[in-house]
Amino acid sequence: MTRLWPSDVFACQSGSGPDRPEDVADVCGEIRAGTKGFGTDEDALIKALGPLGPAERYHVAKRYEELHDIGLAKLMKKEASGDFGTALQLLASPIEEAEAAVLKKACKGVGTNEELVYTTLCGRANDEILAIKKAFIELHGVGLGSVLSGELSGDLKLLLEIVLEAQEEEYDPDLHTEDKAEEDAAVFDKAGLSRLGTDEDTLFKVILRSPPEHLKQVNMAFVDRTGYSLAKALEKELGGDAKQAALHTVNMKLKPSETAARVIEKSMKGMGTDEYGLTASILRYQALLDSIRPAYEKEFGKSLEERVRGELSGDFKKLILELISYSAPSSDVDE
Repeated sequence: MTRLWPSDVFACQSGSGPDRPEDVADVCGEIRAGTKGFGTDEDALIKALGPLGPAERYHVAKRYEELHDIGLAKLMKKEASGDFGTALQLLASPIEEAEAAVLKKACKGVGTNEELVYTTLCGRANDEILAIKKAFIELHGVGLGSVLSGELSGDLKLLLEIVLEAQEEEYDPDLHTEDKAEEDAAVFDKAGLSRLGTDEDTLFKVILRSPPEHLKQVNMAFVDRTGYSLAKALEKELGGDAKQAALHTVNMKLKPSETAARVIEKSMKGMGTDEYGLTASILRYQALLDSIRPAYEKEFGKSLEERVRGELSGDFKKLILELISYSAPSSDVDE
């Protein structure tokens, strides 16, 4: 499976995580100093929160509230505004709560930001999806599935319903053999290219329930069988947001760093930057940044740092630059 959160995050959520890092109190002190009295020291907040990974931010958020009797996200909302303030609020929340907040915003107001929904949920590990669902209902008093069911329709709604089931199989080399890959390639073919009309439910279940190691084998078997990759077949069989969501799912499983790099770039492309989408994607893919940075430079011909420096400004730029310089411990992410 493609895991986007460090394993320590789940240990923190269960209460069995590693002891609180010694410097958490120092970080809390820096935040307190940067927000105490008249005015806000934005640079102090960037220095305190910007270098932290998801597990470290979890400890800081919990400890700050213990020490000062105010939620850290609530404090950031009070102390900073605009895109900078919004980014700080997400950074000040445990990662599952931050991603639940992203999904809530994607469904808020007139129209739904379907791209923000499917890039947040598709192509990731079961336990991350379940944690986001749990955080969503705890924060907002309604199930994520119920909200998405009311906001989405058609094939995209069907795909997200299957995503929320969180039933990707655990990779087992004794089960996920070449023969099994050929069988699944045949099932995928008969649900799409080889029939009149498309059986979207079957297509989605093949790509969503196959672990990445197996989906790579299925893709090779499908190419041998049809001359098309799974992605090319999906482009032929689907349309609109459902097509893009299905392609994102496949690409996150087959080439996660390259796919994440494209999501980040898309948030800065064209007329104006999607600052919220950029913030959400950096937080989501933070633990993959060591592999995203070279993938980005190879794809777009300049470093991610150069791109951010040329696109953003002010305190928001300073914060994003701090975030994208993050290097995960070697054990943080399992792909």
